[in-house]
Amino acid sequence: MRPVALLTDFGHADHYVGVLHAVIEREAPGAVRIDLGHGLHAGDIWDACFQLRCAWPHLPANCVVMAVVDPGVGTGRRAVAVTVGTRSLVAPDNGIASAVPEASAAVVLDWRRMHLDEPSKTFHGRDLFAPVAARLACGADPRDLGEEIGFNTLVACPLPEPVITNAEIDGVILHVDGFGNLVTNVRGEDVEYSAVASWRVGRSSRRVATYGEAQLDEVVLIEGSAGYLELAVNCGSAAEATALERGDAVLFRKN
Repeated sequence: MRPVALLTDFGHADHYVGVLHAVIEREAPGAVRIDLGHGLHAGDIWDACFQLRCAWPHLPANCVVMAVVDPGVGTGRRAVAVTVGTRSLVAPDNGIASAVPEASAAVVLDWRRMHLDEPSKTFHGRDLFAPVAARLACGADPRDLGEEIGFNTLVACPLPEPVITNAEIDGVILHVDGFGNLVTNVRGEDVEYSAVASWRVGRSSRRVATYGEAQLDEVVLIEGSAGYLELAVNCGSAAEATALERGDAVLFRKN
């Protein structure tokens, strides 16, 4: 039995997450389930893609991931299952399904082919994605779940890639975490340690290895746990200190 990881914007105030667990337990009794998070910003595909990318390297090798942030639920947007190495990703085709690299196959889910009841127009997580995740956990062949499509036809992930030149890297802020850290789209391994991050006219930050190296109220550059470079303030909020937001530019130059 393959484990199933869940990532949604459903929150915990309602019954929605509990029902997902109930459906998977009904269809794949005993399957290990991992809650990656259910507090994503409602309808925020960008946030879902970022969170999925960060979690992906740490998942079990044979994991089935069900990622559902789905503002287009009930419309003509496709629902898909994507094979990525030995893992599977079940998601709406709105950018989430292409958030992780090296997909080798994809199918458009067909509830009729799977002999499911017609899904609700508002809860495909319960009626389509959870049953599919459960079947994959039990070893189903993805080709039995729908029609094969080229993975290059999937809607592109919205996360921007950094622009790298010989002298500098143009990055953007991908995420503001709960501590107020500003996570960029530039990986630590791609920037020399001596590089300086410029984020406002006349404002820049030096790189440190730990939060403890920062001076009081200093905005520093640090490699976060997901490998991305972040602007941070020790025991404070870089978001408050800089007034920067998601999508704002950060320029990396050699010192």
